[in-house]
Amino acid sequence: MYISKVEISKYKGFNEATIELVDGLNVILGHNNGGKSTLLDAIALVIDTERKKKLSAWDFYQGISLAELKENAPSIKISLYFSMSSNESNNSSDVALFSTYAVSLEPKLEACMTYVFYLPETETVSYKESVSSAKDVSEVMSIIDSKFIRKYTYAIYGGKENLHQQVSPEDIHKIDFQKVEALRNVEGDLYSGRAELLHDVLGYFLDYDIKTSDKKEEEIKTELRKKQEEFRHDTQKSIQSLIERIQDGKNKIIEYANETGALYNENDLIFDGNVTEEQLLRVLNILVSTSIGFNIPIANNGLGYNNLIYISLLLAKMQSNKEASYMGTTNAKAFSILAIEEPEAHLHPELQYQFLDFLRRNISDHKVKQVFITSHSPSLTAKVKLDELCCLFKNGNHIISAYYPRKIYSDEPNAKKFVQRYLDATRADMLFAGKILFVEGLAEQILIPVFVQLLGYDKEWHKQQAIIVNIGGRYFEHFLKLYDKINQGAFPIRVACLTDRDPVKKSNAPYESFSSCWPIEYGVLKDYAYDNHSEKFVAKYEKHENIHFFSQDQKGKTLEYEIARINSSNPNILTDSMSNRHELEEMMKTRTFDEAKLKCKFKKLIDLYSNNDNWNDDEKREGLIAARYLCSINKGENALELATQIADLPSEEKEKVKIPQYIKDAISWLLEK
Repeated sequence: MYISKVEISKYKGFNEATIELVDGLNVILGHNNGGKSTLLDAIALVIDTERKKKLSAWDFYQGISLAELKENAPSIKISLYFSMSSNESNNSSDVALFSTYAVSLEPKLEACMTYVFYLPETETVSYKESVSSAKDVSEVMSIIDSKFIRKYTYAIYGGKENLHQQVSPEDIHKIDFQKVEALRNVEGDLYSGRAELLHDVLGYFLDYDIKTSDKKEEEIKTELRKKQEEFRHDTQKSIQSLIERIQDGKNKIIEYANETGALYNENDLIFDGNVTEEQLLRVLNILVSTSIGFNIPIANNGLGYNNLIYISLLLAKMQSNKEASYMGTTNAKAFSILAIEEPEAHLHPELQYQFLDFLRRNISDHKVKQVFITSHSPSLTAKVKLDELCCLFKNGNHIISAYYPRKIYSDEPNAKKFVQRYLDATRADMLFAGKILFVEGLAEQILIPVFVQLLGYDKEWHKQQAIIVNIGGRYFEHFLKLYDKINQGAFPIRVACLTDRDPVKKSNAPYESFSSCWPIEYGVLKDYAYDNHSEKFVAKYEKHENIHFFSQDQKGKTLEYEIARINSSNPNILTDSMSNRHELEEMMKTRTFDEAKLKCKFKKLIDLYSNNDNWNDDEKREGLIAARYLCSINKGENALELATQIADLPSEEKEKVKIPQYIKDAISWLLEK
């Protein structure tokens, strides 16, 4: 069995939400204050025996209206649905635990446990009278907090809610829910055996080699008894030695006692004692043995490593909790869940990857049934499988909903593999973004932030958590499935795509293929076919609510070409690494196409732009300079130099740098509310 679904009603940031989960590892993503911690806390309210069940007035849904509050006292409901794992037998221990709370038996058992927090009906009249004159929600909440919250009660029902069947406390006790908080100081549980976590784990793993041997149960018990007898015999020697060493001191104590009258009739003081294995375990400390042979206390170890040690101990404790022979049949756990908030805290990315593999192995080895992770780490998330992701988003109305990449790609395995490989090779920033600008290459990725700043959008860009994602080609549609509302469960965020026009042509001769051409050649020769890479994308998504494409107009080709075309008289776009810089400086000083031709040393380009009457003189001059510019650069290197060069310009010179219109349109559209 595993938690397959969580339904949350009117709890903190959740109004009405259903979150679907998978067997094994679940990684919960979302923005700050987006509901990740609340989801784990909601699960804990149902099944964590250590979790306080009484809530405060400020735990109710934060978006509830004044009218709703005046009509009814607020309440909270959280339902956990448990489903059978694939290949799980009908007589497994999990099935036995949850079968009492079944809500469905076909095609497999589905069970449910529901936590409710509510004001009893006997208080309804008093409540309505008290809040009737309240002027706002905050005032109602203050009234609830001061007068009614202590009268609220809770219950945990099993099965169909309308039957009001109480879940047995013994059954909830069978569920082992361990949660590692986001803000944590784990050293207190690691210092020594006096810490309960370490003590419990050490107790279970004492004589682990004997307990896990292949011998018969009676033989194991006999060996354990023998070990215990040896321990008692050895410790008794030490205790007797201590008694002998303190004998003279004892006589002095008796002398003092006699003088005070504490002893009479020649009474004596006798020292005796014994030490159990349990007691002695508590004096053990964890020391970390370094590679240079130096042992340091756990408190002096790195925070990240201590977090990993702590989680390892938790998993060890969960293993011991499941062992009936150790805990007893009544106390042994049957169903284990580990919840970890932000495991990337203090961990280098490489350690994050190792940690993920560690968790998967523990799931595979049945040490833990289900693991929930919340994360803000693009590095960690990039190593997570798309099937393991659950993404929480809060819309403009502050309503939180869940979205699942596994659903989006359920019928398109090739697209899913492509995106999975891409994330694995880069980072998963796109899964954390508020707005996304997809670009084809490195040049756009480098230059767009500079253009955002020049346009004065940098504060709004960061406020809306907009990011640039370089997909390294024209693979847009694989990624766009994540954001296209046509697909079930697509992410509800705005996405702009920049794609180069890159015109191509081919003759009508047999077996000819398309080859790149200059914009001025496009559509000129009747016996040629022409195409470009942007028009079909722009048209397809023109009316789409969330996705738009932006590209150059018919006189454009690439980003670099467009920058040079609209800045054809601005030498600030010329970089030191480009070839033909002096030639371009001279071309930029010209005012007419004829003057520009005289400065250009590329005869083929001169001929192309001269033999076309469809463009006017200014368009030809700009096109010729742009073409010469594009032929003179290494794209990636030029973009790096140009970005630095523009950023270092004086303010008055920055204002002279023109930004391509399609880029301005894309940024403006993306940042619309």
